[in-house]
Amino acid sequence: MAANTSPIFPLTPIVGIATLTSATAVTSRANITGTTGLTQLTATSTNGTKIDAITVTAKGTTVANTVDIWIYNGTTSYLYDEIAYATVTANTTTVSNVATNTYSTLVLPPTYQLYVSQQVVSNCAVFAFGGQY
Repeated sequence: MAANTSPIFPLTPIVGIATLTSATAVTSRANITGTTGLTQLTATSTNGTKIDAITVTAKGTTVANTVDIWIYNGTTSYLYDEIAYATVTANTTTVSNVATNTYSTLVLPPTYQLYVSQQVVSNCAVFAFGGQY
């Protein structure tokens, strides 16, 4: 199906979901060949993808942590953004952490994908909200 072109806007809404339950082997912010140690957040698309927001939701008690957002071009992963959240002891009266970063210019070409990683053990879900062209 062809993309909307006048004006251009996403045709199909997407929600990319990744679950992180342990620390990953990625402890550097350096470029990575491939995606070893990363968890896929979004798939490739025929005409490209626009991401409006990424939300990290902790699934209970958390320690201070950073979720790293990587752009993968099919060969190399590049650190794009980091979403930090604090220590929270979640219970029946205290909510766990939720952190959201919004984007106005995060547009991925057709073969690109988003991946995520974390450096500290924490059980969380990562959501990417946007649309495919």
